Amino acid sequence: MFADKITLTLPETLLVAVAGILVVMLELALITVLILGISRIMRSIESKLTSGNDETPEAESKPVVINAPATPAVPAAAPVAYVPANSIQLVDVDEPTAAVVMALVSNQSGIPLERLMFKSIKGKTELVDVDERTAATIMAIVSKESGIPLDRLNFKSIKKVEE
Repeated sequence: MFADKITLTLPETLLVAVAGILVVMLELALITVLILGISRIMRSIESKLTSGNDETPEAESKPVVINAPATPAVPAAAPVAYVPANSIQLVDVDEPTAAVVMALVSNQSGIPLERLMFKSIKGKTELVDVDERTAATIMAIVSKESGIPLDRLNFKSIKKVEE
């Protein structure tokens, strides 16, 4: 239509712009419909798979058990080489705090506590003169630059150093 023209008039330019916007909006609507359809299909498949898993006998479900002594024989900072099955390694965390953390995770995730398995619960990273957002940024940068996944890193403290 406008292929033979070198310059376009204002109404022709507006027509081309409106047509381009309409094409983009239609494509976005199509993508939205596709995502909603795929999401609905995946949810139905997931519900069929989880409904089949609910028929497992109760003997197979493993309850969470804390086997930590009331007074630790070794300092809390010492690494533990062996953690028996059905126990949780507590690092710089007391038993009541660990129980609260497990209850919160169960409540927020909607998964019953008896279906969750905790391997370890570690204490909070100490932040000295650093806000949480800055600390999270530092942790992400260290993880990216070192190539070590964030869940494999252990930050004991993050401290702001004045220059």
